[in-house]
Amino acid sequence: MDIEGYAVRLDWPGLRHEFTQFTTSRRRAERRAGSTRRFWAMGPLRPLAVTVVPIGRAACRAHAGECASTACPTTAPLLGLSADADPALEGRPLRGA
Repeated sequence: MDIEGYAVRLDWPGLRHEFTQFTTSRRRAERRAGSTRRFWAMGPLRPLAVTVVPIGRAACRAHAGECASTACPTTAPLLGLSADADPALEGRPLRGA
């Protein structure tokens, strides 16, 4: 996948997620993710996770709100992990473990 930019991914209960705040700067996306976490922190409904994901501009625009697909971009590539493989099953320790 050619990375055109980054978006903030909000994961909601029920395996739903959405992408917001597309930008071409990873640093800006990380700042926006921090702001998004602070925004939702005091509310009665909070996302389960707020992460930065690599995504193309067209894919971000075309993405349905509150999507439940497991094929959508995750933060795994930014962590040096494969989104398709589970390192624990391959006998490799998880990062930070």
